[in-house]
Amino acid sequence: MKQNSKKKHQATSSPASSSKKKADNASLFANLSGNSNFYSILIALVVFAVLVIRWRFVNMPLERDEGEYAYFGHLILNGITPYTEAYNMKLPGIYYMYALIMAVFGESYRGIHIGFVLLNAGTMVLFFYALKHFFSPMTAVLTAGFYGLMGMSMHVLGFAAHATHFSVFYVALSLFFFSKYEQKKTLLYAMLTGGMLGMSFLMKQQAVYFILFGGIVFLIFEFMEKPVSLRKITRNIFAFSAGVFIPYALVLLVMLVTGTFDKFWFWTVQYAGAYVSGVPWSQGRELLSMTFTPIWNEFKWIWILAIAGALIVSLTKFTLKQKIVALAFSLFAFLTTTPGFFFRQHYFVVFLPAGAMMAAIALDFAGQFIIKQIKVNVVGLALPLIVFFLLFNSVLSGSKWYYSTENPVGLCKAVYGTNPFTESVEIAKYINANSSDTDRIAVLGSEPQISFYADRKSATGHIYTYGLMEIHEYNLKMQEEMIAEIEKNKPLFLVFCNISMSWLSQKESPMKIFEWYGKYSQENYNIVGLVDIPDQGPSSIYWGADANRNPKNQNSVWVFKRKEEIKK
Repeated sequence: MKQNSKKKHQATSSPASSSKKKADNASLFANLSGNSNFYSILIALVVFAVLVIRWRFVNMPLERDEGEYAYFGHLILNGITPYTEAYNMKLPGIYYMYALIMAVFGESYRGIHIGFVLLNAGTMVLFFYALKHFFSPMTAVLTAGFYGLMGMSMHVLGFAAHATHFSVFYVALSLFFFSKYEQKKTLLYAMLTGGMLGMSFLMKQQAVYFILFGGIVFLIFEFMEKPVSLRKITRNIFAFSAGVFIPYALVLLVMLVTGTFDKFWFWTVQYAGAYVSGVPWSQGRELLSMTFTPIWNEFKWIWILAIAGALIVSLTKFTLKQKIVALAFSLFAFLTTTPGFFFRQHYFVVFLPAGAMMAAIALDFAGQFIIKQIKVNVVGLALPLIVFFLLFNSVLSGSKWYYSTENPVGLCKAVYGTNPFTESVEIAKYINANSSDTDRIAVLGSEPQISFYADRKSATGHIYTYGLMEIHEYNLKMQEEMIAEIEKNKPLFLVFCNISMSWLSQKESPMKIFEWYGKYSQENYNIVGLVDIPDQGPSSIYWGADANRNPKNQNSVWVFKRKEEIKK
């Protein structure tokens, strides 16, 4: 019996049997690497992981950009066309997207952020389906994962639903339709490819660089098709170009029909042109260093991989189409961050997909290189995923207080300091409780979230006051217009933000608005609220008679109520 057992054992552990096991394992992993379901599971897990982390941010109060979009979106839902009762230089795409999100998930910061989390998940999925056609499924999964990780960083204000995220969503959608066009060459997909780039432009004007990317790549790819047919090329390029211009043409039509064209043109073209003239490169270079350095530090190894990826794409045997897509996309994505040399933190969101893609290419290339060298498929398949997991975990562990927050309101205060974003909720509650829905309010400062929270119309279309302080030919005109609108509409409540970040005034800025405010508020209003904002820690809020005091801190918000409306 023992001898038979020994022989049996020897038989099962023979060299031939071991070779068969190795071959079976190699076959298994070869099948996995070629199985679309395997990568579908991977992308689902990555998207779910990012969604779980992002869900911690849904209860963060809105910052001022989000407040602007939300207020515009609220007006749209009430049948009011953008630029009639609120002004800004941004195109209206982002306002309509906010209106759509609020129509579905509710007019609250929680509803807005839930919609944003789902949109971000959609962006990741679209990058996956687009890039698995242009590169490989592994590159596609890793790109989506790296973008999901980097896009929620505190250093790009990734918790906030900025227009840059919406712009990237439409870029991803364009790449998805372009991948479909490459397979089927239909006019519909050509038009949708251009149309989504046009939509990206409506989210953020800087996306014009993505339109240039799309146009150049589309044209080159058309001439790479054999045999070359000028008739087909002309037809397809016309479809692509029509798609690009249709979204903007529809906006122009809406503005003309609603009688809003003059305001729209002034704010999005004339004033935007003055704004984009920006700052000198010497100052821009300092801004670039200040804002990008933390982004580099947090994702240093991903950026190093991205640099390696750029070299790999350039110098190794990638197809010409792959080289064009990867390198051109990276170049134009970076250019999208540069207008005006402002280099604000969230401006880098549009560059993150390029960095993510290049890093993914480097990891996937390393895995394939190992497979060729040591002929062990499991190592080549596992290596990119293991490195991705380690980098993902390292980033989360490095800023655990942020990514694992259980206090989103406190996080908002920690990130934004003396900006009155958490305090705006309480100010708005007081105004809403002490006014009717027909009353108007005026906020002197760039805090449009107050009007949104309070559910009260602004007495002036100037819901931002930055334009009033910037050095351009329109600043004094804007101040005079804001003054005239407030005096005409006689708001029940006047809110004055004594916060430098809410104005960003300069030495050369006209001071008429402040001179007028001092006299107008004293003659027509009484103090009913004071928010005293320290550099650190919670603010002190006083209402009624308690508000008649001197603030202890440099930053404060004053709430006034019209004199004839105050009960004796």
